[in-house]
Amino acid sequence: MKQNKRFKKWFASRMQVADKIVLQQRSTYILPTKAGVLMSSVIMLMMIGATNYQNNLAFLLTFLVISIGLISIIVTFRNLQGLVFELAATESVCAGETMYVNLLAYSQDAQKHWSIGCGFEQHPLVYNNILTAQGSSFVIPLLAPKRGWYDLPRIGASSVYPFGFLKVWTWFRFKTPILIYPKLIEPPNSGSDGFSDDDKGEPQHSGNDELFGLKIYQKGEPLSRIDWKALARERGLFSKDFKSLKAKEPVFSWDDYEGVETELRLSYLSFQVVNASAIGDSFGLRLPGKVIAKNSGPQHQQACLSALAVFGMKP
Repeated sequence: MKQNKRFKKWFASRMQVADKIVLQQRSTYILPTKAGVLMSSVIMLMMIGATNYQNNLAFLLTFLVISIGLISIIVTFRNLQGLVFELAATESVCAGETMYVNLLAYSQDAQKHWSIGCGFEQHPLVYNNILTAQGSSFVIPLLAPKRGWYDLPRIGASSVYPFGFLKVWTWFRFKTPILIYPKLIEPPNSGSDGFSDDDKGEPQHSGNDELFGLKIYQKGEPLSRIDWKALARERGLFSKDFKSLKAKEPVFSWDDYEGVETELRLSYLSFQVVNASAIGDSFGLRLPGKVIAKNSGPQHQQACLSALAVFGMKP
């Protein structure tokens, strides 16, 4: 166990942690694969047979295979050297959802890199060829565990090009965390809809939705609004006054769910924010120590979800 811990500590000390990873010899490792071990055994048998029978053709074939093996060591190792990995724009998701981490890989020295595998620890690798100066993207799925700033686990890059007899690999981590929003949970029917008693259903402006009453006719008003029945009964000249009921925009508040635990409150509020944004409503958000004014649009949604994601956490 002690040796295993020392081995992991030694690997960790050599692992690069940065926002821009340039693969170097110090943090790159190479070992034979199972096929490589099998091939080595075959070469040993060929060498023993050639020595016993003093067969020149057997010696020639053995040394040829050994030469190919030595060249493949250089080719395999160089296939990973000079690669640069950067964390591209990655969209934040809610806890429990799958986010797709976008990595940009390109060559530092305009070299072509074939069959490069990249992925998180204990996850399947995503393979790609890096053949142009613009590089290639690796889109790697990862389950978002919980809300808040999330440090990505270590990422592995490897290759067995060209023959599969040797495997070269490296590990690295990105310093920049990714923000995870709270899990979306629909609040119960008894939850607040974001309106106070004074916000609901008061006349806001004149319109033509519903008849509000009658008023004394003013010169210049459309004839279609005159109340002809009242005029026929000799009650006077009146015009119909139309008004529309326009509800005020909601404010989703922390106090709407008193007695509910913190994480569940945040999930309820996140659901309301996403739901209101989906239908294009304008809304606000009120949290202890922070108020976000009423607005709408993707940027407003992101600002509200970000505030919910880091609520109660140290900067």
